[in-house]
Amino acid sequence: MSNASPRLPAPTRLTSGRAASRIQAQVAQLSPDANDRQHALRQIVAGADRATRVLEQLLRLARLDPLARLPNPVEVGLAELARQGLADFLQSVDARDIRLQTAGSPLLVRGDAELLQIVLRNLLDNALRYTPADSRIHVFARRQGGELSLGVADDGPGVPPTELPRLVERFYRGREANAEGSGLGLAIVQRIAELHDARFEVENLPAGGFTARLRWCRSPAA
Repeated sequence: MSNASPRLPAPTRLTSGRAASRIQAQVAQLSPDANDRQHALRQIVAGADRATRVLEQLLRLARLDPLARLPNPVEVGLAELARQGLADFLQSVDARDIRLQTAGSPLLVRGDAELLQIVLRNLLDNALRYTPADSRIHVFARRQGGELSLGVADDGPGVPPTELPRLVERFYRGREANAEGSGLGLAIVQRIAELHDARFEVENLPAGGFTARLRWCRSPAA
């Protein structure tokens, strides 16, 4: 896993967030206009939410980094995990064209279902952040030959080829640096892939779009 130096360290980002929240709080205190006050308060809440997400992701990485292997792996069916993960995700986001594609069942791997659900959520969150609102997004779990894969594909703008190797770097934010996000989601996916003896692959699709997936080079649970 890449441990390259981030473009903007977490303490710097959190400090910037606190400074922005302080400014918005001052606006809310001093502005005579009710609409301006409400806007400032919404910005404060949004900033607090972003800081909470960054801290949660940092804590998750801190728990995953020391592990040499999964402590209690069990058989996990990727097709059912994809169905449940997508259903849970759709309850927390606005309506988008997100579809499920599964081929074969039960597509068993040895692993941790909770961590693999985090993989799906992070990949879906990434697709939603960096694709236009009219993009189609596909969640897939499938077998091709002896290989299993679990991932997310979209028909959005893709990623500049020079950025592809850097997407798993911690705090690196590809495609659009000004999009919301901490730059930790794909780093977490990479770490979970390592613990599952899987490869995390990202690529632009020949017909346009982008895909990110975990791939098990040989079926680990026939």
